[in-house]
Amino acid sequence: MAEFTTVGLEEVIEAFSRREQAATRAVPKMLQAGAAVLVEAQREEAKAMGIEETAGFIKAIKPTKVQGGDREKHIDVYPQGRAKHGNDRKGDKSKVRYATIGFINEYGTSKKAARPYMTVANAKAHEKVVDAQMEVWEREQGQ
Repeated sequence: MAEFTTVGLEEVIEAFSRREQAATRAVPKMLQAGAAVLVEAQREEAKAMGIEETAGFIKAIKPTKVQGGDREKHIDVYPQGRAKHGNDRKGDKSKVRYATIGFINEYGTSKKAARPYMTVANAKAHEKVVDAQMEVWEREQGQ
């Protein structure tokens, strides 16, 4: 019968465990750093495209809290909250969601051309987001 022995396997297991713990601590910080960069990019792009007719829209572009379980985590960046006005033309006095205003601007309507501030900003900021996240990762890993 064959026999199999290992030497030093415990150290390898411990090293992987330390790496996992470091990643668990670093990932939420990485997501927050990337979201901060993305928020600024989306706000700048919305302003550049002239999406300021609702005063609070640009300020409403914010990140959510870190969400998800043990296996995955994420942050969403989008316009949050409600505007202080409704659709007065239609007699609607309810407060319209900033996300709705963002959607209409992003994709347009049959009467309004699209102003894809989010798509453009996300594409432009991709490398900056990754760089911000890598900076946090390296700092957390002690590199």
